[in-house]
Amino acid sequence: MQPFIIPPEPLRVALIGTGQRSRTVYAPLFPALEPWIKVAAVCDPVRQHADALAAQLGVPAFYDIHSLVKARPMEAALIVTPVPSHHSISVYLSSHGIHNLTETTWCSLVAQAKDMIATAERNKVVVRVGENFFRFPIDRIAQGVKASGFIGEIRRVFSYNDHTGYHNNSRWIAFAGSHPTAIQSIEHTMPTAHFWSTPERFHTAETYRGRFITFPDGLMVIDQASNIKGFLGRHSRPGYNEWQGARGTLVYAATRGPTWEGQAEVRYVSDAALPASKGLHDQTFPVVMEIADGRWKGISVDLPSGKIDYRNSFPAVVPVGSQLRTWYGIPVAEHVVDFVLAVRGLRPSEFSPQDAMMSLMMEVGAHESALHDGKRIALPLEGEFEADRLARESLRKQFGADPMDVEAMLAISYPKP
Repeated sequence: MQPFIIPPEPLRVALIGTGQRSRTVYAPLFPALEPWIKVAAVCDPVRQHADALAAQLGVPAFYDIHSLVKARPMEAALIVTPVPSHHSISVYLSSHGIHNLTETTWCSLVAQAKDMIATAERNKVVVRVGENFFRFPIDRIAQGVKASGFIGEIRRVFSYNDHTGYHNNSRWIAFAGSHPTAIQSIEHTMPTAHFWSTPERFHTAETYRGRFITFPDGLMVIDQASNIKGFLGRHSRPGYNEWQGARGTLVYAATRGPTWEGQAEVRYVSDAALPASKGLHDQTFPVVMEIADGRWKGISVDLPSGKIDYRNSFPAVVPVGSQLRTWYGIPVAEHVVDFVLAVRGLRPSEFSPQDAMMSLMMEVGAHESALHDGKRIALPLEGEFEADRLARESLRKQFGADPMDVEAMLAISYPKP
């Protein structure tokens, strides 16, 4: 991948939401992103959080979005708030001509996604989802292996206990380079020991989800999970993944704990081995992650067809996140810079609003399929669906407001520890 273009001047942004993700992931990235963004303000109804991060960044704090937009110290906003708030914040900003990048999941309902896109188009602003998972190092290698043709045409992806849901939906769209044609899903829930995984998450049961997703070029993705965080001794992230080609496989599997560490290799069946090996692979090529001085440098695999090498475009980025993952900040930096360059008109985005909406449609379609015993659901979704209606009613019951009512949802605070 070529180094990112540096714009003539950085984009002035407001950071909306000053919770854990803003503090531990975004804030540490800002010094390395100074050529692309200048943080002009923070906004959060939780004054303690807003004031603390504002003091750290040396910018003013705002405690409601109306006063932030009235003062307007920014051209654009990074929205790092809970998912139910995304639609109302994005639509409000777009209606005032403010570009916005929203963390995943982009929103809760297909109707919200359509509204976010339509409002942005009417007001000629850029809206994007901050989806970084298809930018993870192993996904860059998978994209490269596919483009190389070394293991033949990849027509099947198998994923277990990775990030089944919106994140993985986006990964498969990016890998395929197209939108899926259909999805089928089954779910199975069983009771488990009761436990708290975080201060706001109490578990009494576990739901397995198995999904079959088809793409127009014959690609099928089998995406399944029981839980992706390794609770109760299950296989933890990044789970187990295979990109299955006509004469080989890219394999990636978790190696330890909650740090998302994994080990990968390309397995290949050579012409010489085909008659004798009866289809068993005879060549293995390790995927190598390069880390030096605590910084992530790149990832590569040396194949006979050529080296696939993905380098860090942001060498100044420090390890970020609650577990200080060495590489995690790079994909986040990439989606922020991707947004900046789209706003400045310097480069088309890797992942469009239509892609973001399709990731949501895949999620709604999977729930719809599971509600109807694995019925095949055609994509894109057309018309009303029971799963979307149930989600809307659930949000209405939870927050006491229609989730499509922008002002009503803006009035709600969504504090998390």
